[in-house]
Amino acid sequence: MINNEHKTSIKKGLFISFEGGEGVGKSTQIKLLKKFLSKKNYKVISTREPGGTNEGEYIRKFLVSGDKNAWDSYSEALIFNALRREHINKLINPAIQNSEIILCDRYVDSTIVYQGLVGKIDEQKLFYLHDTYCYGLYPDLTLFLHLNPTIGLDRTNKRNNKNENRFEKLGLDYHQKILDGFNILYKKHPKRIVKIDASENKEIISDNINYHVSELLNIND
Repeated sequence: MINNEHKTSIKKGLFISFEGGEGVGKSTQIKLLKKFLSKKNYKVISTREPGGTNEGEYIRKFLVSGDKNAWDSYSEALIFNALRREHINKLINPAIQNSEIILCDRYVDSTIVYQGLVGKIDEQKLFYLHDTYCYGLYPDLTLFLHLNPTIGLDRTNKRNNKNENRFEKLGLDYHQKILDGFNILYKKHPKRIVKIDASENKEIISDNINYHVSELLNIND
């Protein structure tokens, strides 16, 4: 986690992750926050996991599409950590060093929830992987978009991208466990993770997010 010495100006970059189940609106809210911060003259980069690099985007399609049983939790965890290391090396850390704000659609919390709490991998093994091979880099702020999985899955079924639906195929019970997992992490890390009600309209959600980010950056107007 980056040392928060930048209450009035950023000395080094700020790292914000967006988390939650499927269909909670992370992509939409990242676009809105990027627009808000850009108007305040901050340098902002948006990225995602899996992905974020050319290699990561190529491998992404094998992870988020196809047979729901294509990978077991251990294989997923190893691949996600390998991609995350490259993501940090090639994009996230250079942006931090360049005093930019990074908005990331999913990060280590997704691995802890999907492969750990729900996939039954010991959390400590996942933290060891992250701390050893991904530099122990955690976001300054994590925005957890909380939404009933029935609504989220209904949204994903209506969107245009039908190829990236491997996790959606795992069913409602699985996605309720995902929501429960994020709630567990939220309770464990209340100083870093902020829960956002994602059942509101996108403008209200955006205003809520802007408020929390503005507090972190000491934006007064």
